Amino acid sequence: MKKNIFKAVLAGAMMACTVVSCDFLDVSDELGGVSSFDNIFNNVDRTKKWYGQIFTDRPDYSNVWGANNGMGNAWTGFADEIYTREHNKYGKYQEWNSSNTNNSRWTRLYGSIRQANIFLEMAHPLVEEGGPDAPRITEEEMKLYKANARFMRAIYHYYLFEMYGPVPIVDKSYTLDDLPNLPRNSVDEVVAWIDRELDECKEDMWPEPYTNNEQMRGVPTRGVAMAYRAKLWVYAASPLFNGSWAPGSSVVNLDGKKLFPDASGKDEKIANAVKYLREFLDYAEEGNRYALVNTGNPDEDLYNLFQEYNSEIIWATTTNSWGGLGEETFDGHATPKGEYKGLNGVDMLQELVDDFYCADGLPIKDESFLPASDVYSEDGFGTKDGYRVHNMYLNREPRFYNSVAFSGMKWPSSGKRVEFYAGGTSGVGTGDGEPNTGYTCYKRYYRKLGNGTGLVSSKYRPSIIFRLAEFYLLYAEMLNEQTQGADDDILVYVNKVRSRAGIRDLEVCNPDIKGNYAQLRDAIRRESRIELCTEGQRYFDLCRWLLGVEKLNKSMTRLNTYRGEEDGFYTRMNFNPRVFKEKNYLYPIPLDEIKRSEGGVLVQNYGW
Repeated sequence: MKKNIFKAVLAGAMMACTVVSCDFLDVSDELGGVSSFDNIFNNVDRTKKWYGQIFTDRPDYSNVWGANNGMGNAWTGFADEIYTREHNKYGKYQEWNSSNTNNSRWTRLYGSIRQANIFLEMAHPLVEEGGPDAPRITEEEMKLYKANARFMRAIYHYYLFEMYGPVPIVDKSYTLDDLPNLPRNSVDEVVAWIDRELDECKEDMWPEPYTNNEQMRGVPTRGVAMAYRAKLWVYAASPLFNGSWAPGSSVVNLDGKKLFPDASGKDEKIANAVKYLREFLDYAEEGNRYALVNTGNPDEDLYNLFQEYNSEIIWATTTNSWGGLGEETFDGHATPKGEYKGLNGVDMLQELVDDFYCADGLPIKDESFLPASDVYSEDGFGTKDGYRVHNMYLNREPRFYNSVAFSGMKWPSSGKRVEFYAGGTSGVGTGDGEPNTGYTCYKRYYRKLGNGTGLVSSKYRPSIIFRLAEFYLLYAEMLNEQTQGADDDILVYVNKVRSRAGIRDLEVCNPDIKGNYAQLRDAIRRESRIELCTEGQRYFDLCRWLLGVEKLNKSMTRLNTYRGEEDGFYTRMNFNPRVFKEKNYLYPIPLDEIKRSEGGVLVQNYGW
């Protein structure tokens, strides 16, 4: 019979792995020559290597330049945040079809799910191998390993759900010969299954954060499982999955089973989201297990947050793709062309630049939830750090200066003035890597990359998956949905994020916002947009809010990079026309997998 998507590697054909830098989860190619599962799971070293490989497909949100990696951060380039030529070449800014498997997670994650299932079924304690000093895996160690493997199996389903919606649940390892054609489970079934798995496995996971344990930081803990459970219900409660997306009703299995819910259960899902977010925040706040990086110096805090492990990080990968100067990676392409080995190319869009607040916490133009700032101007120039800077970049909030590299700014490692305009040091005419938008992405960049005393060409820092600020904003969002703006904690938790960022509370900026559901909703969405920009969340937020067509089905905006600083450079222009239709809220199941499904058991998503 035809083999379908769930084919995965056996021991003799396992994927190459680069899991984490710490010894605990390091793997090698040794398992490639092992002929049977018994030879693996009756050996301590091989069992641990198999266990380590289960973690291979954790997301890496530092992988901004890797636009073809579904578990990387291609998503910031497909949102209204950045543009790169790498994203452009994979064909997804325009109309595309299900044969385009760039960024697909399907085969990759089901392979990792099989890896976890085999471990859960076959791994066992090994305590009698050799003498008392011989390698061993105790009962307690195996209990922890299996809880972590079960967690990884659950979140791999979570990441499939995030991308494809209702997917087949695979909770056991099928052989390559008897692998069945599994139909898709419904949205509600997938959510309920992941929820149950996370709830049960968390009890056997390590109960405290590994913040200060350098060797274990890449390993998930109970708090990580609680965070995933909470965000799972945020997805379930959001319009894309709560029965509000009309096209979902057309996605039906061959037996007539509807895969999307109707809207009758929406309120219960919102209540669950609030419940599990509150449970996580109670856990986080107890004993300051997690806490915002907040010393009272927003400029330093917003920078240091991404440079080293800290109390705000819920989970991060210890491998990353920051790369270094001169490399085809984030660090290389976030560096302006005029700097040492700068390649330019991680080009921030004007849409994001404009959405940052001013220093007074107000937007640059009137919004439904806040009035325009009086301190913003697009006329003339001023001075910042000793250099001439256009007024549109002055008097902006600290997150702006920690996220956007703009013309006139002082580059930290060289002290030179950045010039993205035509004729400038990093502008048109400087060869490959000329600017596309007039900006590069400065967020998460290490400021001592360069050539000279005290400078380095590369720098390790964690690649954050979840951090506490996101969950403050998710809690405020869901609480607003549940109470229609009536709960005081909505503002409390949004203001925690704003306060750390050095800007005024929302109700100070707009006294009428308190209790106003629609204004609070829009303000929370803008806060998420700014706080989490380029961290891999915006694309999926636009999808779950059903705002993708509005925000992404149009041309993006840049500055006129073909003009000089005094000759029109600061004029906004359209470029990079994009197509985003109703069908794009979910990715298609790869066409080859649909073809392999006997009798059409595996049905496709709407519109594909």
